Order: sequence, then structure tokens, then C-alpha cells
Amino acid sequence: MTTTEDISRVPHSVFSLDAVPLADRFEVWRESIGCVFEVGVPRERRVNGFRAELDAHVIGDVALARTSTEAQSWARSSATIARDGMDHLMIQIYEQGRMEFSHRGRDEVFGQDALVVFDLAQEMRSETSDFTNLSLLVPRSLIEPQLKQAADRHMQVIQAEGNPLARLLIDHMTTLKALAPGMNLSQGTEASAATVALTAACLNASRRDDGQGEAGIAFALLVRARQRIAEHLRDPELSPARVARLSGVSRTRLYEMFEPFGGVLAYIREQRLRLALRMLIDHRFAEWPISAVASACGFANDSAFSRAFRARFGTTARDMRAAPAGAERVSGDFDRDLDRRYEEWIRLLSA
Repeated sequence: MTTTEDISRVPHSVFSLDAVPLADRFEVWRESIGCVFEVGVPRERRVNGFRAELDAHVIGDVALARTSTEAQSWARSSATIARDGMDHLMIQIYEQGRMEFSHRGRDEVFGQDALVVFDLAQEMRSETSDFTNLSLLVPRSLIEPQLKQAADRHMQVIQAEGNPLARLLIDHMTTLKALAPGMNLSQGTEASAATVALTAACLNASRRDDGQGEAGIAFALLVRARQRIAEHLRDPELSPARVARLSGVSRTRLYEMFEPFGGVLAYIREQRLRLALRMLIDHRFAEWPISAVASACGFANDSAFSRAFRARFGTTARDMRAAPAGAERVSGDFDRDLDRRYEEWIRLLSA
């Protein structure tokens, strides 16, 4: 029986394969975790039983999940990124086991006593041993204004040794997970704000800053410009000149600030396409014509939207909307015993 007190607690989901027949376990896991990652194991291990459990809390505007499972491969491909439109940073700590990955020519073996940062809007591949880890998911829109530099932090490993803020964040994540079952919604909101601030502080302290003062000013200007773009994104008349005027910077300075993003127009187009993607996979807009979605996202021309969408995501807007949200569902009498609510919570995090 659900009580008022239960409802006031922060949302909690435990996904477990215990009730699933041995032969179906990996496919059920692959389908469920597919809300974030593509996973794989050798074929012989798929039919001989598989172990996985994911215990998740949504605490205010962040999610915190403990995952315990067997060795497997992990990936976020361009197709997955296009399908889910997820724009979060994910910080992981490994309590048991290890992860191996290669990124931009750098090989890493990551284990205990460290943090690793994932940018879920970027591709990744890794291999893990049997492991237990904690994953903190933070929407980019919440943490980015608190970061000192618009740096690429994807696959950044931060060692706790000699880094008090990294040690503090590891301890905070572990303690927050332990306390979450007794936390109400109001407490979760406060804890969420503190968690985002601590995460930002850890990331800020874990990068090499050359010319920190000037970099801080430049980033503040960039954050303001991106906020102005977000505010006026749906306006088809939005131009670099207008963004510069709204942001209080010269066009020359604006072009310099957005050079890492391929230019101002490229950044605006990317944000509009991401907005369109979110609308296309959101059931609330299922009855909207594609042209209405394009118009609502600031595209003045349907043909230009169609070309840009296909170039960015490798499929048409119509096919994206028609595509299933994940793999073909494995079903059986065990369905009623599966708690998969975390999948939707992650997708709608800070939506």
C-alpha cells in the first residue's frame, strides 16, 4: 500500500533480473540499459544466464544510480546520441572492478579511487570487468554556468590522490546514495543543488588553467551568449549580429568565442536540431506535423530543416519519429516484476 509519506520520498527504482529466465536475462538488460548505452557480451554468455542490477534515485534535478553487473562492452554511438538527444554529464566512480577505454589516442585503465567524466552528447566505447559503480547524471544546463571553462571534459579521469575536491565528491556521492532512501522531495531539491555545485567545483579544480582570469571572463561571456541564443532559439530571424547585440560583445569577439563550436551559425543550427530531435521523440508532440516542429525550432524553410536534420542524424525527421525508442522488447510473465522506471526518469531528467 502506498502512503503519503512514501510519495514524498525521492523517486527510487530497482531494476533486477532475478525474476527473468536465464536465457532471456541479457536481452532484457540490453534493452533496458539501452536508454543510455549499447552493451554487448560474447554470444555464449547470453544464453547461460546474466547478472545485472541497477538501483537508481532521482534526487532533485540529478540522478544517482548504483550498477552491479558482469563484464561487457559499452558504447554510445552517433545513432544512440541521435535517438535519445541526451545532454548530460555523467560522473562515475568504481567501487569494484575496472573500465578500459581509448580516447583520442590515449589508453586508460580506470578503477577505484578516481572519477571519470562522460559527456553523453559525445561518442564513447569502453570495456569493463565485473563491477559495481556509482553514476551521477547532471544535466548540462545546470552545471555549465558554474564551470570556469568551456572545455571538453569527455572521458576525463580525475584521480582522488592529492585532490581533496575529487575525494570530497567521491565521498559525497557514496553518502548521498546511502541517505537517499530516507530523503524527501524538499531535501532532495536542496541536496541536488549542493551536488551540482560540488561537482562543478571538482571539475574546475581538476583542469590546468593558463591565464585563468582571462579564461574566466571569456567563459562568462560565452555562457551569456549561449543563454541569449537559448532564449531566442525559436526565432528564425536570430543572426550573429543580433546575438552579439543581445550579449553586449562585438561580432569579432562573438566569432572568436564560438570558433570551437564551428561558428555562431553552426552552433545555432545544432541547438535547433537538438530541440527538434527532443520534440520528435516526445509523445506530447506526436500529432504535430514535421513542418510545425521545424517552425517551432526556428527553421524558416522545411526543405532546409529536412536536409540539416538528415545530415546531422543520418535519418529523416519522419523516420526518427517512427523509430522505436529502443530494441524490440523481450516480454514474458516476468514483465510485471521488472522495475524499469529509471529509463524514463533519465530521459526526462531536467526536461
